[in-house]
Amino acid sequence: MKLTFKMTGEEYYLGWKYKRKKGSLNRHTAVLSIVFAIILIVISIFLKVDYYSYLFAGLLIIMGVSGVYMEKKSVIRQYEYSPIHSGEQTVRIFDEGIELINSYEKVFTPWQSVFAVMETPKYIKILPTFCKGIAVISKERYSGAELESIINTLRAHVKIEEGKS
Repeated sequence: MKLTFKMTGEEYYLGWKYKRKKGSLNRHTAVLSIVFAIILIVISIFLKVDYYSYLFAGLLIIMGVSGVYMEKKSVIRQYEYSPIHSGEQTVRIFDEGIELINSYEKVFTPWQSVFAVMETPKYIKILPTFCKGIAVISKERYSGAELESIINTLRAHVKIEEGKS
């Protein structure tokens, strides 16, 4: 069985964020800069340092908060300008595993090696491997027998995480 679909930039970002959360890339520079700014402010208060350190801490907080927003925009923009990612995707299910095909690559993963799968009320997110492949399928746009068949087969072969959004 197979399903051909197309992701939006927002859907790709959700898959990218899920991959980042599942892997070792879970350190957020924004959070670290905000924590560093708070520590800098506390040290400045106790040591009675001049106001330049408060200015520096404020800049770190602004960078941390804006970094989260800019990260999302840059991932979506990268997706939208990429002819490789923004084209049609195909998920094919075999007895041995799952295959994700886009215009550039074909990734086949045996069932025991599937990296992660998450199901939310709106989406099914499939990460065949950590290095290659992201599939985020909207249940609203691609509802039907093919999608239900793929979800049931995934449930039978891999552990599916439940998500909120």
